[in-house]
Amino acid sequence: MIGARERVADVDARAAQIKVLAFDVDGVCTDGRLFYGPDGCALHAFHARDGLGIVRARLAGLVLVAISGRRSKNVESRLSELKVAHLRQGVVHKAAELQSILTLVGCEWSQCCYVGDDVNDVSCLRRAGLAVVPADAVPDAEACAHWITARRGGEGVLRELVERILRAQDKWVIDDEPTA
Repeated sequence: MIGARERVADVDARAAQIKVLAFDVDGVCTDGRLFYGPDGCALHAFHARDGLGIVRARLAGLVLVAISGRRSKNVESRLSELKVAHLRQGVVHKAAELQSILTLVGCEWSQCCYVGDDVNDVSCLRRAGLAVVPADAVPDAEACAHWITARRGGEGVLRELVERILRAQDKWVIDDEPTA
């Protein structure tokens, strides 16, 4: 992790280059807790602000990629609703999966922002042009970060990040459209 004084300019310069926003789900879009319903299905709580952040990122032209180590119908439902272009679940080797998507969309790691919170995200965080972790990430993930958000997982991490990226790219728009 770089020093706090260098962080702002460095993060903004990195954010200006981002074309792909890739993120883990549990611990980033959610607080990482899983609730199981009577049918054994895991339930997640997603923050509406993250939904708006995802919509704004998509409308600004960022390629959205969600990569999760788990499989969940709830995750598929929510991220499909938000029109996340690339959703990969049950992924063991996240960096290899993300590399294949970057190749598919014609981008380099330097043009990719990755957001993760745990040790299974470290391989992507180390390669990303902009590595971001939530405020409650584990120390191994935090050590790879260019930026640590003020928010904890499930509390609007993606919304906070999308605003930072879009402001750095002069694409941040304030209005009452669209909704998540």
